[in-house]
Amino acid sequence: MWSVLKTLGSRLQRALSHDRRQEILALLSREYADKMKDAGQYRLHAEQMRYNHFRAQLERIADEEEKHAQWLLDRIIALGGAIPQVTSEPEDARNTWEDLGLDLLEEKRHQWDLTDQLPIIERTDPATAEILRRIFEEESNHRTAITHMLMRSDPIADWPV
Repeated sequence: MWSVLKTLGSRLQRALSHDRRQEILALLSREYADKMKDAGQYRLHAEQMRYNHFRAQLERIADEEEKHAQWLLDRIIALGGAIPQVTSEPEDARNTWEDLGLDLLEEKRHQWDLTDQLPIIERTDPATAEILRRIFEEESNHRTAITHMLMRSDPIADWPV
């Protein structure tokens, strides 16, 4: 009887860990696709940017998004997952100020997603959690930079009172 329960418990644990691994791979794949989309979006918005220093900042952020995507891809492969397909197109608005608004909204969405997922992943896969934590910290710098650019390029700021 004891050996039957022990075997059943072992099978259940393997099934649960397999399900958790699949969930982590799905999250990593979504994050990878988002990072690649974001990098393309930042490059598109940088090309349209009127100010050279804003253009350079967006290009730097795009480079960092690609670096984050590579970290995620490396982890996906290490966990035995397949390379995710990236099919989303970058979003573009009517002007550069609205582009920056889209970029900031996207960064905040990633922050909310990671804030929800990180505690769960820390308990089940510390190596993946460390990568996501590093990305989360660097994304905070992106939000700050984009917020600064957005405030500096506010079209209403030039209007007379």
